[in-house]
Amino acid sequence: MQNFVYCNPTELVFGRGAHKEIGMRMLPWAKDGKKALVIYGGGSAKRSGVLDDVVAGCEAAGLTVVVKGGVKPNPEMDFVREVTAFARAENVNLIIAVGGGSVIDTAKAVAASVPYAGDGWDFFTGKVVPETCLPVGAVLTIPAAGSESSIRCVITQGNEKFGMGNGVIRPKVAAINPELFFTLPKKQIAAGVIDMMSHIMERYFTKTPAVDYTSGQAEAALKTIMANGLKVMENVRDYDAWSQVGLAGTFAHNGYFGLGFEEDWACHGMEHALSGWNTTITHGFGLAAIIPSWMRYVAHANEARFVQFARNVMGVEKEGRAEEVIALGIAKFTVFLQKMELPTRLSELTDKPVPVKEIAALATKKGPLGHFKVLTTEDVEALLTAAL
Repeated sequence: MQNFVYCNPTELVFGRGAHKEIGMRMLPWAKDGKKALVIYGGGSAKRSGVLDDVVAGCEAAGLTVVVKGGVKPNPEMDFVREVTAFARAENVNLIIAVGGGSVIDTAKAVAASVPYAGDGWDFFTGKVVPETCLPVGAVLTIPAAGSESSIRCVITQGNEKFGMGNGVIRPKVAAINPELFFTLPKKQIAAGVIDMMSHIMERYFTKTPAVDYTSGQAEAALKTIMANGLKVMENVRDYDAWSQVGLAGTFAHNGYFGLGFEEDWACHGMEHALSGWNTTITHGFGLAAIIPSWMRYVAHANEARFVQFARNVMGVEKEGRAEEVIALGIAKFTVFLQKMELPTRLSELTDKPVPVKEIAALATKKGPLGHFKVLTTEDVEALLTAAL
């Protein structure tokens, strides 16, 4: 196990009615003024009444509220710049996101950009590191990205989809009310389930030895997400199942499941390049199409880890050689994806020919990917070709 320091100060407010408390919970962070910018995506936040609930709760807590909608999936830097200018003009002191990962990531990017004299894209290219930002709160309406308590943020500019990670952008408060998930369509449910699973798997697949405790926690979380993910696909109003999925999704990306690990993140690097090339590709769908091929390509780098995954997560009981057990584990994982109505090949994502060479070059623009097995541009090209 590697050395680590773990601190996750996000206040988690969970349960029925939790979203109505976000204003009160964020009030202590309004130290420089009491004006909040509430950011949301499309019309569902309005139609469901969630936006009105949040605004009313903020006003009841003594906050002045301005509202800005329009966040789209795979949020773009141009929109971040637009909202940053709006936030500066309104002289807001804190930001509250009402939505899923795209909305929360947009809120984080805006919060970091407002006090910065340059262009916020500098944070994503690595030119500068954010030193301060406006306080961010999050009301989760789509469990998937885990952005509500993570240090990560992903934004697109052109065909470049880059992330930044810094503790200053971690939300101060996250409100999770499983009832807000009752209207989600199956496509969003499925994409969210594989997204949160991938956040655990990017950490779980490691060559770091002696990580039994965290590995066991990760395996339990993966099984919990799979079992309850199938339940909510059948009954979208299953509060108890959503409670498991919503909580697991938050912990999946707050650093807990990576304690002591050398993490990988190759699949996310490839998917970011893929959905940077075609922004209509849902992040979770892109991951589902890539992960099985990645598994087959890298399993030899640490066969014992993949055998452990096959046995402890996918329930493979058959005895045999390591490669046989691994193949069964990957096959059972692929069947699970299909039960969730997810694609398992790149050709299922788009009618357009997938420019594998271009995507591989974009994915490795900053250097090779991963740690479980370091992937060069040529490796990524071969892996994606096998996923077609």
